[in-house]
Amino acid sequence: IVCHSSIVKGFPPVSPFIGVSPTLCYLLKEKKPLCCLQLAQVCEHCSYRNAKEYQWQNKTIILAADYASNGIYNFIIPLRAHFRSKTSLNPIILLLERRPDVAFLDALSYFPLVYWMLGSIDCLDDLLRAGITLAESVVVVNKELSNSAEEDSLSDCNTIVAVQNMFKFFPSIKSITELSQSSNMRFMQFRAHDKYALHLSKMEKDR
Repeated sequence: IVCHSSIVKGFPPVSPFIGVSPTLCYLLKEKKPLCCLQLAQVCEHCSYRNAKEYQWQNKTIILAADYASNGIYNFIIPLRAHFRSKTSLNPIILLLERRPDVAFLDALSYFPLVYWMLGSIDCLDDLLRAGITLAESVVVVNKELSNSAEEDSLSDCNTIVAVQNMFKFFPSIKSITELSQSSNMRFMQFRAHDKYALHLSKMEKDR
């Protein structure tokens, strides 16, 4: 649990890539040990094994991606912007299929309430450990590593299937999903009882 007195305003001292404009945001007075960045990994400082055990006051934001990219850092910065209230900060959980490098983790270690864990939205256990039942929203980065690179129409296939499966188990969750082909948006209609959404979906499919 992060104490509000340990959070200060400042400019991130470490950036994972060159060319980032300094942005005033909330930071920890003392950087977090890299072992404590792992949400579900027990270490000498923390014994929690899933998001629920942290007992956060605010709902979480989960970002699911193949790997830790520079874009994730740019995603975090606005969510830690200085004009927000300390008490309104949402915990951010990065659900990554590949282990991030040390430079990226070092940059994360200065931000309050930011964690990561190895896992995938394809796995129900990983979603539960990441705290999807506590989540305000889930952001899904396109699955570049496993999607088809040969056919444009299949370029979002694994991302769409993974998000569809997630909605089967958690139909009330709010999700933002990255797609590479705008035409594939017709497969992202999840509101089964929404007549207007269903009509739009049918129109898209008829094109």
